[in-house]
Amino acid sequence: HVAFENLTDIRDRMTGAKRFHTWAFRRLYEYVVYKSEMLDIEVEQVSPAYTSQRCSKCGFTNETNRKSKHQFVCQKCDYELNADYNASKNIARKLMKRLHSGQMSSSGGAPCQCALKSGTLNLNGGFTASVDSTTEGESTDKPTTSVVGH
Repeated sequence: HVAFENLTDIRDRMTGAKRFHTWAFRRLYEYVVYKSEMLDIEVEQVSPAYTSQRCSKCGFTNETNRKSKHQFVCQKCDYELNADYNASKNIARKLMKRLHSGQMSSSGGAPCQCALKSGTLNLNGGFTASVDSTTEGESTDKPTTSVVGH
């Protein structure tokens, strides 16, 4: 699966948005869906509600966690990282929860994890850094995530 922020009504949420903004977001989504179908990968949209205010490490949600457009610092656990990267981890976790709740196995569900450039994130919030990563979120501009397992 690929987790995508639900961009419905994005134009209404953007100050000074023009018609082409809506077109660009929709076109990007359609292109990702098209390419993903070629690889038999599902693309799902997830509500972005509070993903930029929620700490992807401890779950504490507060608008003061977002220090600036690019900086996220949790006021509870002091976790600090790129704000977009933090939000993308929260979007991935929302999709993992949705996928996990739909499982019908006798054990209560199959393993589900999110593959990130810096490592893997599991449903319970556990993070395992990749061998090549020294700092979580290092050198990310607009991060991407994908959810594997199901």
